[in-house]
Amino acid sequence: MEDLITDAVRARLSLARADARELDLYSGAGTDFYQRLVGADRAEVREVLALARRTGGPILDIAAGSGRLTIPLVRSGYRVTAVDLSRDMLSHLQRALPDHPALDCVVADMRDFRLAQRYALAVLGATSITLLDGEGRSRLCRSVRRHLTSDGVFALTVAAGTSATTLSVPQEHEITVPGPEGDETYLFAQQVDDDGASRVVNWLRPADLRRGGEVTVLTSRLRVLDREQLVTELVAAGFAPPRISPVRTQDGQDIELLETTTVAPLRAAESDV
Repeated sequence: MEDLITDAVRARLSLARADARELDLYSGAGTDFYQRLVGADRAEVREVLALARRTGGPILDIAAGSGRLTIPLVRSGYRVTAVDLSRDMLSHLQRALPDHPALDCVVADMRDFRLAQRYALAVLGATSITLLDGEGRSRLCRSVRRHLTSDGVFALTVAAGTSATTLSVPQEHEITVPGPEGDETYLFAQQVDDDGASRVVNWLRPADLRRGGEVTVLTSRLRVLDREQLVTELVAAGFAPPRISPVRTQDGQDIELLETTTVAPLRAAESDV
């Protein structure tokens, strides 16, 4: 298992003589924290609903997670296929929309999935493109192209401006996260690796730092990407230069929405859906 404990968190653990219990943010109990962390975030929802009104359905929500985009799409009358690698993440979505006839949940890797239909709109929200390295992004683009209708739209988001800048520097600060018994304080730590190409992020509760104890540290590794790099990769993968527009957010984050369509025909070996 890859060691994803940041130096800052390791120092805190050492000072408290505590051991880390590393837990992936997108599996098991990590998904409960993730839901509390982002569940109230409405960023991208307005923009994605506007796209859906323009394209119609069916809609493919890639890396759908607990359904932050899927749920409002389904409740607005669209048929949605939600794809995520984490069965635990999708279980949150299924509990929110139990047995809904317009929802299909599929456990699959967003780099390589094969579904039985094509979609008018494929969405990759929450800047989830940063979960993938260069090869993974290339494979994702091939999978998306296989599943779009001839005039289908692929939409994805990426951090921009000052928000992008903060992703490329080390950070360590406390955040407040809703908990089952009220707000809880977590330490957020970010470490930049690979000469600035990726970042490791950690979350832990300072209250759990007990001398000699074991502390749960939630972890993830993300790539540091900018709009220009993604535009270049999309065009190289057979998509049109994307239309770029800002996403309105509640907390002042700079996020951009990239919308594109396919221009290069798929080879026969790539097109079987």
